[in-house]
Amino acid sequence: MIERSQNGQFELMKRLRRQRSQRGFSLVEVLIALAISAMLMSALMVALDASFRAYRSTTESASRHTIARLTMNRMLALIRTGSQFGPYPVNVVTDPIIQSDYIEFVAKSGELLRIEYRIVDEAFYVIQDPGGVGETESLLISGAPPQYDKNNDQILPFTLQYEIGPKLYRATVDILIGTDPAVELGIEYEDVPPLRLVASAMPRNNL
Repeated sequence: MIERSQNGQFELMKRLRRQRSQRGFSLVEVLIALAISAMLMSALMVALDASFRAYRSTTESASRHTIARLTMNRMLALIRTGSQFGPYPVNVVTDPIIQSDYIEFVAKSGELLRIEYRIVDEAFYVIQDPGGVGETESLLISGAPPQYDKNNDQILPFTLQYEIGPKLYRATVDILIGTDPAVELGIEYEDVPPLRLVASAMPRNNL
């Protein structure tokens, strides 16, 4: 009898252990697991968003640098190979330096060209045969906001230094390139600062 009773108790304990091992999670345990999963997913999404924003910012900055430098190189190449520049200063002896929103010259091909900045469009244009019958214009670069000094006066993009003649000695180009609307990346640009490029060139006929 004692032996049978002990066997019964042993079977009962085994049955209880089996029931405990087969028991599912309680509601509190499920809620805690969901809360932890939500926290981990939120942290992962924040990290992914920061990484994606950094990638987009780097992509836009690299694109802007490339476009701006290509534009600057094209301007300088035209100036180096050009001649008969304008606009001219009123008195080249007393004031040989003039600032302007355009530069006009005869290109190497013999045609009259003008590189003009339009503040309304925030863009630079190349105009062929300006004022002539065959006048045509093409967009050089867009997304170029105006620059201002400490006194809130506009900084014009072209500074021309002449010698007596008047003969252009040096041309300095100062441009600010912001967001180029031609680059459609669908991103926020507030974190990408504008790029300022300043460079000078001398016509080859002066060298």
